[in-house]
Parts: sequence; structure tokens; C-alpha cells
Amino acid sequence: MAPPIIKRFLISFNQYKLLGLLAFLLSLGGAVVLAIQPDPERPPRVYKAIGQLAFQTPPPAFTSTGTQIQEQGRTISKDILISPKVLLGTAERLRLSQERILDIRDKKLIITFPDDKAATDPNQPQPQQAQQDSQPQVITLEVTDSTLEGAKLLLETFMEEMVNYSRLLNSSQLTARIDALKQRLGTVQKDLTAAEENFYRYISKQGSDLLAVQDGSLFSAITSSQQRQREIRLTLQEIEGQIGSLTTQLGLSPKQAYTSAALSADPIIANLRARILETELQLERLQKDLRPEHPALVKLNKDKQVNETLLQQRAQEVIGKDGIFTTLPSQVRQESNLDPTRQQLASQLVSLQTQKEGLIKQLDSLVTQERQLRNQYERFPEQQLQQARLVQAVEFQRVIYQNILTALVDAQSAEAETVGSLTIAQRPIANEVIYPPNNRNRLLILLAGAGLGVLAGTGLIFLLAAIDDRLHTPQELREALISRQILLLGELPTIGKERSPILADGDPDYLAFYERFRSKIRRLGSETSKVVIITSITNEEGKTLTAYNLAIAASLAGRRTLLIEADLRSPSVATNIQVLPDPEAQNEPLLYYGARSKSIRLAPSIENLSILPSPGPQRQAAAILESSELQLLLKDARGRFDMVVIDTPSLSRCNDALLLEPLTDGLIIVTQPGLTRSSLLNEALDQLAEAEVSILGAVINNVENLATPANAQGDEAVQPQFAQLNQPSTTEEEDAKVEV
Repeated sequence: MAPPIIKRFLISFNQYKLLGLLAFLLSLGGAVVLAIQPDPERPPRVYKAIGQLAFQTPPPAFTSTGTQIQEQGRTISKDILISPKVLLGTAERLRLSQERILDIRDKKLIITFPDDKAATDPNQPQPQQAQQDSQPQVITLEVTDSTLEGAKLLLETFMEEMVNYSRLLNSSQLTARIDALKQRLGTVQKDLTAAEENFYRYISKQGSDLLAVQDGSLFSAITSSQQRQREIRLTLQEIEGQIGSLTTQLGLSPKQAYTSAALSADPIIANLRARILETELQLERLQKDLRPEHPALVKLNKDKQVNETLLQQRAQEVIGKDGIFTTLPSQVRQESNLDPTRQQLASQLVSLQTQKEGLIKQLDSLVTQERQLRNQYERFPEQQLQQARLVQAVEFQRVIYQNILTALVDAQSAEAETVGSLTIAQRPIANEVIYPPNNRNRLLILLAGAGLGVLAGTGLIFLLAAIDDRLHTPQELREALISRQILLLGELPTIGKERSPILADGDPDYLAFYERFRSKIRRLGSETSKVVIITSITNEEGKTLTAYNLAIAASLAGRRTLLIEADLRSPSVATNIQVLPDPEAQNEPLLYYGARSKSIRLAPSIENLSILPSPGPQRQAAAILESSELQLLLKDARGRFDMVVIDTPSLSRCNDALLLEPLTDGLIIVTQPGLTRSSLLNEALDQLAEAEVSILGAVINNVENLATPANAQGDEAVQPQFAQLNQPSTTEEEDAKVEV
């Protein structure tokens, strides 16, 4: 059995053989046109000059720059060898134009490197590393020209210019390096000077502080300040104790003691106090005997008032100069009456207060000084880190300066060691280029064209077979239905052209397949499964033929069968079994379906078969199918007949089958090899599944070379891939074998 791809190719070959023949003829015609062309003329004489350049082994280099230049000089590419400098020098020496030298570079000059030779000849053994280092690496150059001397001169000039350019290239690289190092050295020297200036500036400002911390003098100053503060605080405590004792003894504060001591020590105040006291004594004696208006009392009061005013003025002169004196006139006499002993104690209290204030100021100064010393000590790590950074920056710039200076000296010393990287290993040798005869093998060209034509035609047919989504064989249809879990109800034969496709004569050889098809419908459906819809994916897949022959097979099996032509978009075909449609039905279709006794007609030549011819074609087909007249007709037919077969239009044409499906027991899809397309089949099945339409199964129509079933009576078995639905009996297994 041939594989499916071979079958598809053979089918496509029958369909597209003219296209394949056309591709073959086009290829063969092209070969014929090429074969009849005359042989090309012999080309003019051409001479080829061959020479070799080798990498020069330079003398030992004593500088690192010289060694680097030598290593870089060995990295030579084709672009370097044919650089504009080389081309310009060659053109000037040979007096060639720019267009001429460019034409020679593009068409006549061939440069082959050692790596290119190894790549073009993979069978050549690769030398070991030691041999590669010992053997000189050569670059082969080839130049073609119309004369022998011209080829040699042209190649020799090219080689000399390439050698000179390699020397110039090494010298220019060294010169560029020296210039770059000099420029860089000046920049680095400025950076070094700036770094040193930053370091010296920092040392001039912060050097003394850093030195004080490093030699310990700062720490000693802090310790000494703390010790002096402790001593002053002890002294203050002692003085405060003495002040407290004297304040208690005198009953005066230090300020009051200062005022009292100053007033008591002044002789004028003492004299004025004595006068006032004497006046008061006289007033005391006279007031007992005289009235206040008495001249003596008035005079004494005036004297007293004058003395008190003088006392107040004197007190202001003694104490009030600094603005501290605030004593009332009545208090001056009280605060200026210290005896010598109390006056001495008051002076001592004032002295202790003055000493205390001096020590407090000294203590504040020491505290401020200690705080400053501590801040200076705390800044020492940051200052030390900054100093280290500046030192590091100076050292870094010095290292860079020294390295660049060393590299500059090395590069200047390498000028004496710079030589070219290439040398002429072999002078040009010129020979005539001999071309083989160019005679065409016409027979070989024709055979090649025929072979290409066969391949082109076969490939075209294979391509058309691959892009064609039609299912050409029953096997492909079976696989497509199985993949979508659609039950295969049967395979129906191809009816010969010598007879009518509708089996009105009851031919048993063909009706056996339809009887088997009917028995499977009966077995797989329920006991009331009697109303089925026959439809297809596209037109011309044989749905009407299948519906008629299924109805004929059922009627011949003794079943009261009704065939309804529900394809209202096409005319009736009932005349094939001698049933004439009602001529008035096309004008009044609803009345036609309403008069069931008149519209349903018996087939004259087939027993038990009734036909409901189509009143089509109709413009409002969908409205007629959804009418109550047709629905009542189907309900009445379900009760009157054992089997009702409804022929509907294809699914790709309209949705009439979906409108009638709710009134039936299921839908059967008719397919045909070579007509059913995989894409349309899958799309239709997806739509039916989405609409939740009950699909009883599918049949494959127009299958060639089918064997007649051995037993077409009774119920049949389902396909093996759906055998889990029901346990097969012995009869079912036999029927399944017959199907295979």
C-alpha cells in the first residue's frame, strides 16, 4: 500500500501534469538555447608575474618600544599593502592615471597571505609551532598584464612601494608614540606640581597642629588645663566658704559690705552723720518744750535737711560713680555706721568676692581653652587622613611621571632600531597564462536541462500537492474524522457512469452499502431515532445522492420511509424516480406544506417510499423552514413514518440544516475524496460544536474499488475507534472486518 504522500502526489500529478510539463519544457528550452550558442573566442594573450614578500627578521631590540613596533609590524593586512600611499607611489613611478591604478588594484592584483593558502588547501598538513616560527612567512603577489615586461615591472614597483610603506608605517607609529608621550608628560608634570603645591599648602596651615599631636604636647596641654581647672574649683570652694561665713557674721552680702565699708571709711560722711545726730538730739530736747513753728525748731530742721542732702551727695560721690549705689537717703546713715572691726570684716568680704570673680573668669578661660584643644585633638585623624591622601596623590603623580618619562626615553632610544617589516623574498617572475579550450559539451547541457526540468516539474507538483488542503483519499478523510471524534457511519461506492446514480432499480450490489449505512444509524441512535438530516460541507459532495439512496435502501428494507427535499434553494430532483412536483408549490410554499396529504407523494416504482418534493428555488427559504406549517409536517411525519430522511443544502452555502436540526434526531455529514477540504471541514465542525448540534456521524461518498459487504441485513457494528460506546457482537465484528 502506497504512503499517503505518494497518493497525494499521484493525484496532484493527474491534476497538474500540464504545469509540470510546462516547467520541464521551459528548463529544456533554456538548455537548448544555451547549447546552440557559439563557442566564445579565445582570449588575448595575458602574462602573469608572481613575486613574494617575506616578513623581515629584524636585529635584536634592546628597548621594549622597539620590540612592540616589530611585533605590530608583522600584523599586515591586504588593506595596508594596497593603501592609498602605495597606490599613489606606484602610479607616480609608472606614470599611470588614477583610474588605471585603481583598475589594476581591483582586477589584476591578487594578494595571498599564508593563512589564505592553508584555508584554500585543507589537505595540506599544518606545520608545528616551532616550524612556523623558524620558517619565514611569505605573502604571494600576482599581477596580470598584456606584456611580459609590463607585468614584471608593475609587480616589482608594487613590491618596492609596499616594502617602503611598511618602513614608513613603523617610523610613523614610533613618531606618533613619541609625540603622544611628550604631550602626556607635560600634562602629568603639571598635575604633579599641583599635587605638591596642595601638600605644601596643607602642611603650612595644619603642620603645627599635627606636630603638636604627634609629639604629645597637645595631650599634655589638655591634661594641664584639666589639672588647673580642678585646682581653681577647689580654691573657689574654699573662697565661697569664707564668703558665706563673713556674710553670716556681717549680715551683709558682698555688694552691701562693699557699700557699707566705703561709706563708713569716708570722714566727711562720718562728720555729716555726727552733725545730723547732734541736730536730732537738739530737736528731741526742744520739741518737748516748743512748738514746731518755733524758729529754733525750724532752723534745726533746715540744718538737718541740709546735712542729709549733703550726706546723700557725698554718698553718691563715694559710691555712686560706677552706678552701683542705689541706697536711699534714709539708708545711708545705717549702711555707713560700721565700726572698725566690722569694717575690716567687710573689706575682707569684698576682697574674697573680687578674688572669686577673678577665679571664675580664669576657670571659664581654661574650659574654653580645653574645648579648643579637644576639638583640635579630635580633628587629628581627619587631618592625618587628609595628609595621607595628599602624600598618596603626590606619590601617584610621581609614579605616573616617572613611567611616562621612562617610556619616552625608551621610545626615543627605539628610533635607531626601527626598520621595515617586509622584504622582497622573490623577485617577480612572469609567464604567459594559458587558458584551457572553452568548447561547450552540448549533449551534457541538454541532459542537465532535461534533469533540471524533471526536478522542476516534480517539485512544482509536490509543492501544489503540499499546499492543497483537499482530502484526496478515504484514508485521509477517516483520519480527519477520527481526529475530531466524528463517527464514520460508512463508505459509499462510486456508481458507474453506465447507470443512474439514484438506485431506483434496487441494484443489490450498491444498495448493500446504503443498507449497512442505514443499519448503523439505527443501532447508534435511540429507538426513536428516525428523523435524520443529510448535509455536506460543500456542494457536489453527493449529499442528495446519499439521501435518495439511503431512503431507497430503507424503503426496500420494509421501512415506511419519507424523503423530504429541504433544499429550497435548488429545484427538485424527484423526477429521477418518476415523482412530479406540484407546479403550484413554488408560488404558495406554505399552502403546499400545509396540505400534507397532497404534498407527500408515493414513489411509483419503489415500495414504502414517499417523497416530499422541494418547491424551490425560493427567495425566503429560511422563513419557510422556520414556518409552523413545516414544523407540523415534521411532527406528523415522525408519527406516520418509520424513517424520515431530510436533504438540506451544504453547510458552506447556508445554515438551513441548523434551522431544522432541533426538529430532528441528528445530522449526518457527507464527504467525498478530492472535494472535501480539511480547513472547511474543521471550520464547519467547530461551528456545529459551538452551536451544540447533535452529529450522528459522517459518511465517505464516491469511494472506488469497494468490496460488496457479505451481509447487509441487520444491525452493523460501529468503527473500532468508537467501539467503547457498545460491546461488539459476533455479527458486528464480522461487519467491521467487511469494512476493512
